[in-house]
Amino acid sequence: MKKSSKIILTLIISLCLIGIFTGGAISFLTLLVIGAISLALLFLVFHFIAAPKESGYKKAVKQSKRLHPKREQAVSKKKKSSFKVIDGGKK
Repeated sequence: MKKSSKIILTLIISLCLIGIFTGGAISFLTLLVIGAISLALLFLVFHFIAAPKESGYKKAVKQSKRLHPKREQAVSKKKKSSFKVIDGGKK
């Protein structure tokens, strides 16, 4: 999340908490229902409306995959080691 969206979210949550504690005569059940609806609305706003746009990198990867289909990789041969094993006798 961006810094500005965290500040906005904190502000909204703090305002909700102030409203809950100053509610006074509202029943607890009504308070829970209003809280659940508010939470659902906040989730929808931040999830769908304020969702970050697809980055240019992801677009480029998708385009590259379309233009260059995956090829089968050739089986690589094992390279011969440049080290020699010298058999030594026990003393």
